[in-house]
Amino acid sequence: MSFLRFSSGSVQRRGPRTREAFTLIELLVVIAIIAVLIGLLLPAVQKVREAASRMKCSNNLKQIGLAMHNYVGAVGSFPPGSMAGGTSDPGTWWTGPWWPWAAFILPYMEMGNLYNAINFSAHGQFTFDNNAGGNTSPENSTVFLTIINTYQCPSDDTSRLFTNLQWVTINNLGGMYTGAVTCYVGNWGDMRVGYPIFDQYTGDPLLANGGISWGCNNMFRGMFGDCSNAAVVSIAAVTDGTSNTLLVGENSPYYNGSLLWTNGDGIYASTAIPLNWRTNLQDGQVDVDGTICSTQYLNSIQCPHCFRNQTYNYGFKSKHPGGANFAMADGSVRFVKQSINPPRTTRSAHEPVARSCRRIRIETRPQLTWRSVRCKESGDGCGARQGCSRQPWPVAAQGTA
Repeated sequence: MSFLRFSSGSVQRRGPRTREAFTLIELLVVIAIIAVLIGLLLPAVQKVREAASRMKCSNNLKQIGLAMHNYVGAVGSFPPGSMAGGTSDPGTWWTGPWWPWAAFILPYMEMGNLYNAINFSAHGQFTFDNNAGGNTSPENSTVFLTIINTYQCPSDDTSRLFTNLQWVTINNLGGMYTGAVTCYVGNWGDMRVGYPIFDQYTGDPLLANGGISWGCNNMFRGMFGDCSNAAVVSIAAVTDGTSNTLLVGENSPYYNGSLLWTNGDGIYASTAIPLNWRTNLQDGQVDVDGTICSTQYLNSIQCPHCFRNQTYNYGFKSKHPGGANFAMADGSVRFVKQSINPPRTTRSAHEPVARSCRRIRIETRPQLTWRSVRCKESGDGCGARQGCSRQPWPVAAQGTA
């Protein structure tokens, strides 16, 4: 809008007042400030989100722990690790329907309808019955695909229905299966896994033929056994104390290619493997030793970070930074840092905390040591041959992130 101005007898026309825009420098400064604020805000949002996910994961384990104790109240013992038997001798492995502990506690998690839908005389998924000569059972095909939210960790972004799972059959032949996954595995104790650097810290005895028992014939030292003809553990048998013994902990289908809640031959973890040892390499990815992750390395000391390799993927692992959640045998839930020393997870070994072989002092509660090593100069707990000159404990940092 213009207006007239009278001055010195003349009329002057004056245009509208203009406003200058932001300069380029000012605009860049504003953008930089916004970027800094976003950079400060995003980590905080991610931490809050992870804290919420970790709490939800902890609640899931709390529900599992309560269901376990309700089972104990009704039956008198913790559920069996699996309904199967046999020995570790070739030709006698894997006999039975192989339903795992995760199926037996369903009625105590308000999932009685799903429990009643299971045909327990037929196979659980991913398993092999040497007598029946088959892997999975069509009678339970709907059950295999049933997703249980309580068995899912919110921090784990793996698909709830996994289509790339594989297991080893009696002839070491694998098949691909689709099924509902679980992020929680039972405490197998300090089971040997076949890697000498890990196994030197275990008290799990070798068989007479020098082989690994895999928990068969009631030789497991944790809370759940494999191929032990439904052997169970009572509360009275946990002489190390229920508050000191792991019951169930975390793993991820992204780190272990066999984690179906219907798999009675796979949802366990050995504490011979360091907490959060990463096995995150998928098929086709090259490992640190030059090997390529594939079904070729299902049970090998090579390819140490391949998600299919049972020598390394049978440990406790999580996608939480710095550690993992655990349900203890008394029903409580704790977050255990991955910097912890080798743990105490057997239920009745009474091993004292070692001082002669370990350079790292335990900074968490002694009862939460990641399997305290009983190592004296006499070789007690270490083996006379190795004594106290064993290789250092491989920490989780040695695994890929």
